Amino acid sequence: MRKLLVTATTAAVLTAAVSTPAWAAAPEAPTDVQISWADGKVRVTWQDNGEPNMVRAEYVDADRTVLLANRTATQTNEASISGAAFEDRDRIRILVTSYLTGQGSSTAATSPLFDARVPVFPFIEDADLLADQSVRLRWTQPTVQDLTPNDPLDRPVDDQYLGLQLGAPGAPVEKITVPVGSTTYTVPARPRPWSITMYAGNEWKASYIHEAGSGPSYQRTVSVGTVQAVLSGVPARMAYGLWMPMRTTLTSNLPGEYFDAVQLQARPNSAAAWKTYGRYSAYIKSFDTGLGSLGGRQYRIWVPALKKSDWSTITLAPAVSTAAKSSRTFSRMLTTKFQPASLKVGQTTKLNVAVRPEVDMKAALQQWDGKHWRYARALPLTKGRASVAIKATRRGTTKFRIATPAVTVNGLPVDAATSTPFTLTIR
Repeated sequence: MRKLLVTATTAAVLTAAVSTPAWAAAPEAPTDVQISWADGKVRVTWQDNGEPNMVRAEYVDADRTVLLANRTATQTNEASISGAAFEDRDRIRILVTSYLTGQGSSTAATSPLFDARVPVFPFIEDADLLADQSVRLRWTQPTVQDLTPNDPLDRPVDDQYLGLQLGAPGAPVEKITVPVGSTTYTVPARPRPWSITMYAGNEWKASYIHEAGSGPSYQRTVSVGTVQAVLSGVPARMAYGLWMPMRTTLTSNLPGEYFDAVQLQARPNSAAAWKTYGRYSAYIKSFDTGLGSLGGRQYRIWVPALKKSDWSTITLAPAVSTAAKSSRTFSRMLTTKFQPASLKVGQTTKLNVAVRPEVDMKAALQQWDGKHWRYARALPLTKGRASVAIKATRRGTTKFRIATPAVTVNGLPVDAATSTPFTLTIR
C-alpha cells in the first residue's frame, strides 16, 4: 500500500493538537482502479491511503459480487487474477474496498465495465464418413454480441481459437486447431473407435458448453466405429426347397446400436451381381437369416454404412460384408417306389416318382446288377412327376434307383441327384 511519511516531531504535534473522536471514521475509498492483461492474467491496480483492501468482481446484470482477492496493508496495490476466475458474462467491473478493523469499510472504487464472454462452442450440424474413412464435419457457431465495446480487456479477434478434440479408448486426447470462422473440416482417418467433439475459446477460457438461449446448450459428439458381421450355417450342399439354417451375428465397438438395413444377398456365381433376398432389423446380436435352397448360389451379409443422428450424437460406421459362401442345390426325391412293391409274374405295378424342383426333366430308372448301377429305362418327368405302369416278367428281387439330370431353374443350377435304392420283388 502507498505509505504516508510522518516524522516523529510532526506526529507529536498532531497527537497534542488532535483529540481522539468519539467515533471512528471509515477509511477513504481507493482511487484510480485500473485493469489490464499481464502475463495472461487480469492485473488490477489502485491507489489508497495504506489500508488493507478487498478486490471483488461485480456482475452488474446478475446483481451480485464475488470475492477475488484480499490484500493486507503491507502488500502492494495490485492483484493478478486468472481469467478463468470470471464467469462467462456481460457487464462486469472490479470493486476495490479499503477497510480497517474497528473503523469499517470504505465505499468501493470501480474499474471500467468489461465483459468476460467466451466464444460459443460450435454445434456439429452434420458429419459424413468418406470413402477413405476420414470424417467430414460441418458446424455452426453463434456469435456473441459485445455489450461493452472497446473495454480495457478487449483483445484482438486473433486471440480466439477453435478446435477439435479426438478421443479413443486408452489413448490421450488429441487436439486439432482449425481456423476461427471456418465451418467445415475433414479429420483424417484413424483406427476406430474414436470420437470428435468441438470447443472454442479466447483469452478468458475454453468453451465446451454455453448457456441456453445462445444456441443448443449441449455438446454434440461424433462417434466413429466399426461393425463386424459373420454368416454361419451355409451348407455346402442342400436338397432343393429345404431351409438353409443360416444365421448372422453382428458385433460392434458401438455398443447398443440398432441396424435397420442388414441384407442377405446372393448371386449365381462370382461374375454376377449381388441381389438382396432378405432385409433385417436388429440390435447387435445373432439372428436368423435362413433361406430356402432354390439353386446353387453364393451368399453374403451386407451391412450398409451406418449414419444415425440424435440430439447428442452422430454415429458413423463404414459398410461391411461377409466373404462369399457357396452352397450347391440338388434335386430332392419325394416319392420313388413301386406300388405294389411285391407281385407275381404277369401282374402290373406302377413306378411312382415325385421330385423337386417341379419342372420337366428326363430322369432315368437305374438297376443294380450286383456290381454296378445300370441304365434300365428313360423316365420323363412332367413338373417333377411320373407314374409308369410296368408288367412283372422275371422272378426275383431287384434294387432300383432314380437318377435325375442337372437342370437350371430360374437361372440357378440344380445338380443331378440319385434316390435312395428301393426294391421290386416278383414271385
